[in-house]
Amino acid sequence: MGGFFAISLGGNLRNSRRAFDRALRTLLSNKNLTLTGCSPVLRTEPWEIVSPAFLNQVVTGYSRIGAPGLWALLVRTERREIRRGKGKLYPRTLDLDFLLFEGAPSPRRDLVLPHPRLSSRQELLNLLASAKSAPRSAVRRIAKGRPHPSGPGRSGGK
Repeated sequence: MGGFFAISLGGNLRNSRRAFDRALRTLLSNKNLTLTGCSPVLRTEPWEIVSPAFLNQVVTGYSRIGAPGLWALLVRTERREIRRGKGKLYPRTLDLDFLLFEGAPSPRRDLVLPHPRLSSRQELLNLLASAKSAPRSAVRRIAKGRPHPSGPGRSGGK
């Protein structure tokens, strides 16, 4: 039922970094999850929309719950944060995207994995590779209440 997962954190409002830290602490505190990797935070310019720049980060780990259970946790976590408007692309402090789940397939039709646009988002692919290659140090920093030390880089697209 469980398996490897990757989640992206995005945000384009003030205090997005704090929202990232709160979301990561929520994931770390869940006894059914083990975080194994955490990328640096990357600043990206929006595409297809007029919006402030985004901050993006990717975390990886293993879940003892299936994809639907993890997805429900992500939805609850995201809903606790600030969002302007109700549209899909409105600015927000936290946008959690479920990128990958390598385990039993989800019976939910509304949960498509891997994320349908992952292959077209090179920045997320780079962050995913970074999270996989530098696993435990960033996760330990977050667990101790210290944010990731790297500042936002610059890149294009979200």
